[in-house]
Amino acid sequence: MPCTNMHKKYAEKPPMVLISGSCLDFRKEREHIMELVGELEWGCHYQSKFECSSVGKTMGWDFFDLYFEMEFITTLSQVHPKMLKEEGNILEQQFLLWLGKQFRKMKKEYHLKLVETPYEVSKGFRIDPESYRTEETLWDLR
Repeated sequence: MPCTNMHKKYAEKPPMVLISGSCLDFRKEREHIMELVGELEWGCHYQSKFECSSVGKTMGWDFFDLYFEMEFITTLSQVHPKMLKEEGNILEQQFLLWLGKQFRKMKKEYHLKLVETPYEVSKGFRIDPESYRTEETLWDLR
């Protein structure tokens, strides 16, 4: 007999953008990272659920992860419109490039990489390219 009264647990955190980084001494550099993010939060009057954690040390490099809420990044893009002028196809890429420039202004050189972005929930119809292309039309385009 199936149980109809299931206790569902929903995610407590919103989807986060994951940025991976590396530096030489994470313990010392974490203060500077938290300081910059705190200034960004203060500047746009937003209390984010930002996380900064160490991943480990390999061959003299300390690796760390930065977790940003998508809503925080969107709010930042409204307060700092120069972010939208960065090269990038999506807002997360533009934010990554802009964030790297903010660290360089502080004379901090971190190697940052976009690892994971929240997925887009589609609402509606999407066109499948396989359903309207044939070998003949592709041959004609060549």
